[in-house]
Amino acid sequence: MTLRGFLTATAAGLISASVLAATPAAAPAGPWAKVPALPTACYSSQDDWYDRNEAALAAVQEDHSRQNDINTESQNKAREAFNEDPMAMAQAMTQAMANDPQNAQKIFERLGQQGQQAGTDVQEDSARAQQLEAESKTIVKQYEAALLKAMEPAQARWNAFQKRMGWEVGPGFAMMPDPSWPDAAWQEWAAVQKMRDAAYTATCAQWWAATGPMHAYMKRYKDYLLQEYIPYKKRLVDDPALDQFKLLDMPAAGYRTVADYEAAELYMRRAYTMFSQRYENPYCGADGGCRI
Repeated sequence: MTLRGFLTATAAGLISASVLAATPAAAPAGPWAKVPALPTACYSSQDDWYDRNEAALAAVQEDHSRQNDINTESQNKAREAFNEDPMAMAQAMTQAMANDPQNAQKIFERLGQQGQQAGTDVQEDSARAQQLEAESKTIVKQYEAALLKAMEPAQARWNAFQKRMGWEVGPGFAMMPDPSWPDAAWQEWAAVQKMRDAAYTATCAQWWAATGPMHAYMKRYKDYLLQEYIPYKKRLVDDPALDQFKLLDMPAAGYRTVADYEAAELYMRRAYTMFSQRYENPYCGADGGCRI
């Protein structure tokens, strides 16, 4: 293949890259500035975190979509420019190599290495993401086990009462109050619900506080997103794109990475999964009324 043919083919391949993006900001402050702080209340009714998290997720998704549109429009313009005059792109590469042959050579080397490394990076990030997802499920199961254990005294008391009443002992606390119950049954049922509230509150102090396992896990997950996921997406998408722009002597105005949008969205979705384990309200209200 002639040098002219090689440059033309290379330019075509670069333009058709799946994503072209500008250098992302040094710190992912944009979308992350919209992410609400994690809640610390035991009950979701004590804060508006769910609403704020949902609104923030929608806002970041909107910004993400807008930037995707900008990137796509610019990418389409670049393709159109190449289709109109592919030789001009090849000449631009030739000129770039002539202007700075050492840097151009380094770019070609990086592009080759990036292609070889991409598969390994994808596998490693996928494994890390799966590990953290499995960890989140383990923590939720540990929380459920801890709460179940804390509820054991209430469960034992309710089982004993059912036996004394000659009722069939049902699993858990599924029995609905019956209007035909005697006053003693209503009083016992309310006392058991209050025991459940106390058990939940004690468990909450360990699990939902700022120093608890849920917050600790979310910090680890955020560290992964900031320190591993975003840099990985930069290596996979943004760094090759910048090299391509340099070789083709094309402006990168309007492009920006969307990795920080993706990371912020992943974080808020995972936060919802974890913190949706909180109860909405206590079993017994301030008015003394109790529920199942």
